[in-house]
Amino acid sequence: MVPVIDGKIHHFGPRGLYNGLVLLGDDETGSWWDHITGECVHGPSKGKRMQVLPVRHLTVREGLDHWGDLSVTWSRFSQEIQQRTETMNQMHANAQLPPGFTETMGEADPRLSLMTSGVGLVGEATRRFYPLEEIRRQGGELHDEWEGRRVRISLGSGDLPAVEFPEGGRPPFYLFTRWYGFSYTYPKCEIYTG
Repeated sequence: MVPVIDGKIHHFGPRGLYNGLVLLGDDETGSWWDHITGECVHGPSKGKRMQVLPVRHLTVREGLDHWGDLSVTWSRFSQEIQQRTETMNQMHANAQLPPGFTETMGEADPRLSLMTSGVGLVGEATRRFYPLEEIRRQGGELHDEWEGRRVRISLGSGDLPAVEFPEGGRPPFYLFTRWYGFSYTYPKCEIYTG
């Protein structure tokens, strides 16, 4: 998200959970925002929307290979934060949601397992989820038609996906996410099946 509302930069932090997803709050108005769509869902800014942009996930190695002068900084956290982080990482590795998340969730879309990882594309009329397992089944790269354009989704190191439109042009919004997050945000979305 681009943190600009009405031409002014706003400052955000986590404020709560809804459907297992973080709601962000801005310090300037106290409004709460959907971190995927950029839409304000509660507070004085309700109905406003921030611009959302796709973010490509990279490993440190991929970043250094692409930008040779990239600086990498390692942070030192308190022992308590390190323990919490390790616990959260272990839960994600075991495809589990952290405590408290499920209590915020409504009825789940049963077409895929909640913790299925994949790429979600959001266009003018189409919302489609590409399960990571399906991309792997196609040799780590799949090709599809997306709203009249060709799209290629490939896996890099660490199974991090890249979304490209071979003919160029601006890509639609996409994100690397879990099924539950995408299906709660975009109910009745399509699922790519190959």
